Amino acid sequence: MIIRPVKRDDVDEVGKLWFELVTYHRNLSDMMPIPAEDGAERYSARIRWSVDDNHVQTFVAEDEGIIVGYVYGTVVDLLPEMFKDERAGIVGDIYVTTEKRRTGVGTALMKTMKNWFKLRGVTHYEWYVAAMNEEGIRFWEKTMGGKPVMVRMRANVD
Repeated sequence: MIIRPVKRDDVDEVGKLWFELVTYHRNLSDMMPIPAEDGAERYSARIRWSVDDNHVQTFVAEDEGIIVGYVYGTVVDLLPEMFKDERAGIVGDIYVTTEKRRTGVGTALMKTMKNWFKLRGVTHYEWYVAAMNEEGIRFWEKTMGGKPVMVRMRANVD
């Protein structure tokens, strides 16, 4: 298995993996967002657009020529101007195919992303994880050393 930057030829496959990711989340909870019918294509377009952006990076995990996972990250100033400036990383998405989970693919993707963040002067990174995604929460806490900082909540207006 190799971890490498995404190529333009990979973006449609990454879009399919994104669709698997949001489907996985929807199966965990009906409060998770519903993907648009052309959501995978839109996501692919976003990745394609960001290939040459120095503040955005997508890495893919390739096993025997097949993309089995990806991670999407950005470098941002997280806080408004009334706070001390902090250059931070945001992990927008990470997904590993079902067959390759618990084999080190996610850890390898994140190690590569963390190195990319570090080269850009990032001191910390943040992410969202679905509250019902117990497997994901375990990965972030146990493997990546993540700590909860804020809880994002949702309610209907009815």
